[in-house]
Amino acid sequence: MKLSLLTLNLHTYQEHPRYCCFETMHQHEREVYIIAEAIAHLKIDVICFQEVGEHMHDPIVSPYGESSSNMAFRICSKLRQWGLWYHIHQDWSHIGFDRWREGTAIMSRYPMQHNFSAYVSNDHRKDNYMSRNITVSCIDVPWFGLLHISNVHLSWAHHGFYEEYNNLQKLIHSRLHFGVRGDLIVGDFNAPAGDHAYNHIVGNQYYVDQFHELYPHRFYQPSYHGQIDGWKNYPPKRIDYIFKRKGNPMQIKAMKVIFNDDFYPIVSDHFGYLASFEMF
Repeated sequence: MKLSLLTLNLHTYQEHPRYCCFETMHQHEREVYIIAEAIAHLKIDVICFQEVGEHMHDPIVSPYGESSSNMAFRICSKLRQWGLWYHIHQDWSHIGFDRWREGTAIMSRYPMQHNFSAYVSNDHRKDNYMSRNITVSCIDVPWFGLLHISNVHLSWAHHGFYEEYNNLQKLIHSRLHFGVRGDLIVGDFNAPAGDHAYNHIVGNQYYVDQFHELYPHRFYQPSYHGQIDGWKNYPPKRIDYIFKRKGNPMQIKAMKVIFNDDFYPIVSDHFGYLASFEMF
């Protein structure tokens, strides 16, 4: 059994920012279409988005995210229009770029169980862009069982990363009693490859960097071009990851950089990673 997984930071509608939110959304129809087309064409099983934008003046619906301005839901809806049904679970952390609810979303072709979201930052305020709410789900993968996914967007090392990561670990451990067979942590960690924050994740050998496992010679290959929010005045770094719990009955077989203008056009200030796993 094979499983494909995509992680991508969507950049909260900042590829074509406009004063009018409706014009901004219209301009981003290009990105919505490209991402949905890639998911459909490549038959991607699980998708993890970070920096999912939804306009702050849209009513908050239940379940969260089924709003006309929510970019992940726009992508999901387009796939459904094409006859491809994806489940979706999402939540938001804070107001980003002055007008957008900013959060994370998980989409899956397979049923999603035990969906949950929780703040891993000490601050839970919606008006603080440093507050971090993450989404978690158990994907019921056929002939495998439950694959636990944590979709995260964590802070920088000097702004709470260590507390957030430790809180994340407590949350994951509280959910393993569901009968989980596999455990992945996915997303934008703001922890450059080789730095202390990165080593905090891999140093105890509980989790393995899947890109490094396949391509050790490309350890420092950046996950974005140029200078981006939060990393201005720094050379590009690798800060987006897929980490697998060591010993789980699944093995990484391939991982491609996507949405980098080589394999699909650029759609964000981050590249995406498309991984393929063999599930045992």
